Amino acid sequence: MIDTEEFNTKTTRLQQALTDRMRLRGPTLERQLRRAGRRLPRRQRRAGAIVLGAQDWMAHAKLARVLDIGQVDRAFSDLHAYLDTLDPQEARKTAVLRLVGGIVLNLMLLAGLIYALIRWQSPL
Repeated sequence: MIDTEEFNTKTTRLQQALTDRMRLRGPTLERQLRRAGRRLPRRQRRAGAIVLGAQDWMAHAKLARVLDIGQVDRAFSDLHAYLDTLDPQEARKTAVLRLVGGIVLNLMLLAGLIYALIRWQSPL
């Protein structure tokens, strides 16, 4: 049987890690994992589902006794292992570079279109 205080501590640590690493806000772990969506790999989404299922079972004393502790601990460790590899500063930098790259590409296409229109208008 999992100790409820230990489980609640793990879930709050997981919520804090999701907030810090992926910048996901939400009042509950379920809301945060739903917002993460496809930003989490399939294995981590499954681990999140296991944790959420265990969270429901922990609300009932009889169900908490039959909960598989090993599976829940593996789910927590999988999620933390993935979240520890994320770097929020690197993600921010990548987002800015993608935005700047898109703007530059659009400006180059616009310049090429203007050049083509000028070239088409002038008889040479």
